Amino acid sequence: MLLGAALLALGSPLAGQDARARFSRHLGAVYAARTLSVIEAGVRDGLPRGLLIDKAMEGVAKGVSPEVVLAAVDTFAAELRDAASVIGPRAEPVALEKAADALRRGVGRELLVRMGRDRVDFPLLVVSLEELLDAGVELGLAEDLVRYAVAEEFDSDAVLRLPASVKLLIRECGNGQPDSCWSQASVRECARVMPTRPCPTRTLAEAARSAAPRLLLARSPPPGSWRIPGTPH
Repeated sequence: MLLGAALLALGSPLAGQDARARFSRHLGAVYAARTLSVIEAGVRDGLPRGLLIDKAMEGVAKGVSPEVVLAAVDTFAAELRDAASVIGPRAEPVALEKAADALRRGVGRELLVRMGRDRVDFPLLVVSLEELLDAGVELGLAEDLVRYAVAEEFDSDAVLRLPASVKLLIRECGNGQPDSCWSQASVRECARVMPTRPCPTRTLAEAARSAAPRLLLARSPPPGSWRIPGTPH
């Protein structure tokens, strides 16, 4: 009875009868109660209930063991608490989740504080930062680009274009071109996408050069993936 009441109290993410039944059936009474206790403790600390429930239901949907679901929700709650200490407890759920993602990837707290305080498009800044990192840009250089964008008040579109600019520079200069290629290409790219703001041309070029080996390797076919036409496999 207590478990049923707790599930009903969780609101819309578990409001459906099928979802509640799946939650209870997969976790069992003991782990369901413990997981719900972690969720409620997070809510009392000001964490978004929906994010915590979604994390639990993600584990249920994937069929992972009850103890793993509990551990994942507990870890996620701790990450959200840490994110709230950086960007503020009243941040929107999407901003809080993106801050937690950024901290997990090693992004500096000072940068997140500045981003979260000064920009209403904080989640987009983190998305751009993550795309730079995924492209292979070194963390320090990726942070420098976003920090510069915040300081110079780039609009959201310009911020989101930064990863694409890095990739364009690699496409143009990443095949053994001289230093002058990187510097000239970065100037042209800045003039194209950020014509009304000072642009970090040197940092953009350095970021692209740092990412070039990884990005070019990802585009290269693996050894043995091609053959001379007419020869056997």
